[in-house]
Amino acid sequence: MSREFTPQYPKDPMNTVKDAASEMKDRVSDFASEAREKASQMADSVAETANRSREKAAQGLHKAAAAIDKAGQISSARASDAAHKVAQGLDSTASYVEGHGLPEMGEDVMNIFRRYPAQAILGSLALGFLFGRALKR
Repeated sequence: MSREFTPQYPKDPMNTVKDAASEMKDRVSDFASEAREKASQMADSVAETANRSREKAAQGLHKAAAAIDKAGQISSARASDAAHKVAQGLDSTASYVEGHGLPEMGEDVMNIFRRYPAQAILGSLALGFLFGRALKR
């Protein structure tokens, strides 16, 4: 009993191509959906980490303000006034950081850059210089 092999050709090659293209499209769509979901998860994770860092920074600023204010009370009247002003500034900064999200803070920085472009450029250059010096060490 010998069986002969008879090749099975598709009846309509165009349907086969369309089916393959449709399957490929579905695979690409699934991959894109998974990529979007993972990107969304990563963005949520980054935002959550940034918020925790922002909250910790605000807490640290409040603590520093309290410590400076307390230390200033021990000093002379002039030093006490200066320490109190520094402590108020830190406390104000901490309150701002607590009350604003990263997008709002970024928008505020952009508004400052628009209002005071020369000072913003000079400040950016100074910060860049300081960061560069710090990294060299």
